[in-house]
Amino acid sequence: MKPVLVVGAGQLGLMMAAAGARFGIPVDRMDHVTGELVPGTSNLRLTMPLDEIEQRYDIITAELEHLGDTPLLNSVKATKSWQNAAAFEILPTREKQKQMLDELQVATAPWQFLNNQDDLLNAHAELGDKLVVKSIRDGYDGKGQWRPVAGQSHDIPAEAFGGLIAEAMVDFSREVSLVGARFANGEYYFFPLTENYHHEGILRYSLGPAPKTEGLQADAQTMLSKIMEHLDYVGVMAMECFQTEQGLIVNELAPRVHNSGHWTQAGSDYSQFDLHLSALTGAAVPHQPKRFPVTVMLNLIGCEWNAEWQALPGIQCYWYGKERRDKRKLGHINLSASSVGELVVHCEGLIPYLDEEHKGFLAEAVALLNAS
Repeated sequence: MKPVLVVGAGQLGLMMAAAGARFGIPVDRMDHVTGELVPGTSNLRLTMPLDEIEQRYDIITAELEHLGDTPLLNSVKATKSWQNAAAFEILPTREKQKQMLDELQVATAPWQFLNNQDDLLNAHAELGDKLVVKSIRDGYDGKGQWRPVAGQSHDIPAEAFGGLIAEAMVDFSREVSLVGARFANGEYYFFPLTENYHHEGILRYSLGPAPKTEGLQADAQTMLSKIMEHLDYVGVMAMECFQTEQGLIVNELAPRVHNSGHWTQAGSDYSQFDLHLSALTGAAVPHQPKRFPVTVMLNLIGCEWNAEWQALPGIQCYWYGKERRDKRKLGHINLSASSVGELVVHCEGLIPYLDEEHKGFLAEAVALLNAS
């Protein structure tokens, strides 16, 4: 089978390359900034002209939606190998994403485009005193977001207007996400809903499957399948939602494998990376993913590697090989077990080996497990 090319040389492409071995699919990565090719899971970097890229790769996907605008990337996206062009045109821009959701009548927070300060005042009048203001492009992990309150000063840069949307502040009980795959024949595979906890805009931990999702799973699958069908999307897509008294409200869509789906590496017989490659290449999986032990995914943010983690029971460790920086995702740990009680024991065994911040987040996850 010819190799698949993943645009982006980060951890998602790295884990797709590792998953490709399961199906005999070679997966290479391309740095979306430099244009250099990174074969497989190596750190070797190569240059390759566009005509050779077209010859080598029948399928080109991406690990991130905010790809920038370089001559090489624009040329790659113009090739017949580039997958899901409609999704990568619409979803990276929050304004277009919101317009699509409204068109499909998929619930999302009320919103307005902000051209100037007067638009912000109008948004307060129409959407409420408390707003979430977001850059229409590139903002993630808490970046490019503000929370202005009517009548109070704010720190939104004047030059940002014209590239912002304002959303009504949603009253929600928790954040959940659905990761699913659509195949070229129209078949869908869905994982159970995931419960997610963010701090400072960054995902800290996930519980999969999410507890207490009666009635929500079917609703979420209907919403995401409608979106993927509209975009004629093939591969894995993630849908982040707020759970409200009225039901699920879509917060963000990602046309790719997703941080909140990492638990599937330990909590399913097929991971999100397996399904993404399977859908794109047509490599068959024998059945719908169906083994779902209870799992906690803990993101490792700005911390040091600890080799002792790997010796603990019920644990999978993933370290991305990045330079350490505060608030940077450097790895993740999946903890899984056949029962909640056993999983709690695994989590409590890990806590002493974590720094204070990560201890606190894993202790919160344990409390949620005990209450489930």
